[in-house]
Amino acid sequence: MKKPDILAEQILHEKFPTEFPGYKMESVNNFLDKVYIEMKAYEEEVIILNGILEENKIRIAELESKNNHYQSRSAEAEKQLMEFKKKQLSNSDFVKQTKGIDVIQKSLKEIKQTLEKLENK
Repeated sequence: MKKPDILAEQILHEKFPTEFPGYKMESVNNFLDKVYIEMKAYEEEVIILNGILEENKIRIAELESKNNHYQSRSAEAEKQLMEFKKKQLSNSDFVKQTKGIDVIQKSLKEIKQTLEKLENK
Protein backbone atom coordinates (compact mmCIF):
# COMPACT_ATOMS: atom_id res chain seq x y z
CA MET A 1 0.00 0.00 0.00
CA LYS A 2 1.27 3.45 -0.94
CA LYS A 3 2.27 5.60 2.02
CA PRO A 4 0.53 9.00 1.96
CA ASP A 5 2.62 12.06 1.06
CA ILE A 6 1.27 13.90 4.08
CA LEU A 7 0.55 12.58 7.55
CA ALA A 8 -1.84 13.87 10.17
CA GLU A 9 1.04 15.03 12.38
CA GLN A 10 2.37 17.19 9.54
CA ILE A 11 -1.01 18.90 9.19
CA LEU A 12 -1.15 19.58 12.91
CA HIS A 13 2.27 21.27 13.01
CA GLU A 14 2.22 23.11 9.66
CA LYS A 15 2.68 26.90 9.94
CA PHE A 16 1.78 29.34 7.17
CA PRO A 17 3.30 32.77 6.67
CA THR A 18 0.91 35.69 7.01
CA GLU A 19 0.50 38.48 4.51
CA PHE A 20 -1.81 41.37 4.26
CA PRO A 21 -4.63 40.74 3.18
CA GLY A 22 -4.77 37.06 4.06
CA TYR A 23 -6.93 34.44 5.64
CA LYS A 24 -8.05 34.69 9.19
CA MET A 25 -5.48 32.55 11.03
CA GLU A 26 -8.02 31.22 13.54
CA SER A 27 -10.27 29.94 10.73
CA VAL A 28 -7.34 28.22 8.99
CA ASN A 29 -6.23 26.61 12.27
CA ASN A 30 -9.77 25.39 13.05
CA PHE A 31 -10.06 23.87 9.59
CA LEU A 32 -6.65 22.21 9.86
CA ASP A 33 -7.61 20.80 13.28
CA LYS A 34 -10.62 19.10 11.66
CA VAL A 35 -8.49 17.79 8.80
CA TYR A 36 -5.95 16.51 11.34
CA ILE A 37 -8.64 14.59 13.27
CA GLU A 38 -9.92 12.97 10.06
CA MET A 39 -6.43 12.09 8.84
CA LYS A 40 -5.50 10.61 12.22
CA ALA A 41 -8.65 8.44 12.14
CA TYR A 42 -7.81 7.23 8.62
CA GLU A 43 -4.22 6.46 9.59
CA GLU A 44 -5.41 4.41 12.58
CA GLU A 45 -7.92 2.58 10.38
CA VAL A 46 -5.18 1.78 7.86
CA ILE A 47 -3.04 0.33 10.67
CA ILE A 48 -5.96 -1.83 11.86
CA LEU A 49 -6.80 -2.98 8.33
CA ASN A 50 -3.16 -3.82 7.60
CA GLY A 51 -3.12 -5.94 10.76
CA ILE A 52 -6.29 -7.75 9.67
CA LEU A 53 -4.80 -8.24 6.22
CA GLU A 54 -1.66 -9.83 7.69
CA GLU A 55 -3.76 -12.10 9.95
CA ASN A 56 -5.81 -13.19 6.94
CA LYS A 57 -2.67 -13.87 4.90
CA ILE A 58 -1.41 -16.11 7.70
CA ARG A 59 -4.80 -17.85 7.92
CA ILE A 60 -4.85 -18.38 4.15
CA ALA A 61 -1.37 -19.93 4.30
CA GLU A 62 -2.50 -22.24 7.13
CA LEU A 63 -5.62 -23.29 5.21
CA GLU A 64 -3.62 -23.89 2.03
CA SER A 65 -1.21 -26.05 4.02
CA LYS A 66 -4.10 -28.05 5.51
CA ASN A 67 -5.68 -28.36 2.07
CA ASN A 68 -2.44 -29.75 0.63
CA HIS A 69 -2.18 -32.17 3.54
CA TYR A 70 -5.77 -33.40 3.06
CA GLN A 71 -5.32 -33.71 -0.70
CA SER A 72 -2.24 -35.83 -0.07
CA ARG A 73 -4.15 -38.00 2.41
CA SER A 74 -7.04 -38.28 -0.03
CA ALA A 75 -4.70 -39.46 -2.80
CA GLU A 76 -3.17 -42.01 -0.43
CA ALA A 77 -6.62 -43.23 0.62
CA GLU A 78 -7.62 -43.55 -3.04
CA LYS A 79 -4.49 -45.62 -3.69
CA GLN A 80 -5.25 -47.86 -0.72
CA LEU A 81 -8.84 -48.28 -1.92
CA MET A 82 -7.64 -49.39 -5.34
CA GLU A 83 -5.25 -51.91 -3.74
CA PHE A 84 -8.09 -53.17 -1.53
CA LYS A 85 -10.35 -53.60 -4.57
CA LYS A 86 -7.60 -55.58 -6.32
CA LYS A 87 -7.28 -57.80 -3.25
CA GLN A 88 -11.06 -58.23 -3.15
CA LEU A 89 -10.93 -59.49 -6.73
CA SER A 90 -8.10 -61.79 -5.75
CA ASN A 91 -10.10 -63.03 -2.77
CA SER A 92 -13.17 -63.69 -4.92
CA ASP A 93 -10.96 -65.59 -7.38
CA PHE A 94 -9.61 -67.58 -4.44
CA VAL A 95 -13.15 -68.45 -3.35
CA LYS A 96 -13.97 -69.62 -6.89
CA GLN A 97 -10.82 -71.72 -6.99
CA THR A 98 -11.63 -73.18 -3.58
CA LYS A 99 -15.09 -74.17 -4.80
CA GLY A 100 -13.47 -75.76 -7.83
CA ILE A 101 -11.13 -77.72 -5.57
CA ASP A 102 -14.11 -78.89 -3.50
CA VAL A 103 -15.81 -80.18 -6.67
CA ILE A 104 -12.62 -81.97 -7.72
CA GLN A 105 -12.21 -83.50 -4.25
CA LYS A 106 -15.81 -84.69 -4.32
CA SER A 107 -15.28 -86.23 -7.75
CA LEU A 108 -12.07 -87.91 -6.57
CA LYS A 109 -13.89 -89.31 -3.57
CA GLU A 110 -16.62 -90.73 -5.84
CA ILE A 111 -14.02 -92.22 -8.17
CA LYS A 112 -12.19 -93.75 -5.21
CA GLN A 113 -15.41 -95.25 -3.91
CA THR A 114 -16.20 -96.63 -7.36
CA LEU A 115 -12.69 -98.16 -7.61
CA GLU A 116 -13.07 -99.76 -4.18
CA LYS A 117 -16.38 -101.27 -5.26
CA LEU A 118 -14.80 -102.61 -8.40
CA GLU A 119 -11.88 -104.05 -6.48
CA ASN A 120 -14.16 -105.74 -3.99
CA LYS A 121 -16.06 -107.55 -6.71
